[in-house]
Amino acid sequence: MHKILENFFNFLDNYHQNRIIKNLKSLKLQKIIDVGSHKGEFLSYAIKIDNIAQIFAFEPQKEINRLLKEKFGKFDYIKIFDCALDDNISKKYIYINKLTSTSTLSEFNNNSIYLKFKNLILGSKKNFIDKYTVETNTIDNIFKEIELSNSLLKIDVEGFEINVLKGSSKKLKEISYILVENQFGNHYKNNNTVSVYEFLKDNNFKVIKNFYFPTLHFKDVLYKNEKN
Repeated sequence: MHKILENFFNFLDNYHQNRIIKNLKSLKLQKIIDVGSHKGEFLSYAIKIDNIAQIFAFEPQKEINRLLKEKFGKFDYIKIFDCALDDNISKKYIYINKLTSTSTLSEFNNNSIYLKFKNLILGSKKNFIDKYTVETNTIDNIFKEIELSNSLLKIDVEGFEINVLKGSSKKLKEISYILVENQFGNHYKNNNTVSVYEFLKDNNFKVIKNFYFPTLHFKDVLYKNEKN
């Protein structure tokens, strides 16, 4: 059942990603940081943007990272990392879901109606089928010697967005645009979309576009750095 569901969402995601990329093509981007690359759903479209000089892709799921490298390893301007991004350098559990695009480092809200419904559809008794530790790092550390002007930071990490952003507090002033997933609902503990908005607002980012997924259970929000 999870394969059918994954194929269904992939079909809708093609439409969703195409809309996003059409807007990004006008932004004169040179670098992209793709946090939560999964199997390259966003990356497949991002490589079609003119003048992209470097792409940094992050995917900590072992098997998914292997698939990502098989597909995109031939591009010399794409660097693929197997660590997760966080607000500190450490090790943390990643929880692998049957629907691998929803695997996460976040703590689950076991009272979430959405998660209960999702598990019912997937035939799962709990929110994950496997867990293991992964290395975590920060944007500030990885990119401390890399200039990030004319760049886009894309974040799709299932409720872990604020952690990624807090780990980039020093480099944010260089980043031109941020595209971050905003889920509707209380699937994860500490998943506060208001805190993401407030954090970015405090760092001079303004919302310029909302991209609603066709099923309307989440949207991707595009922010612009007003001082960059």
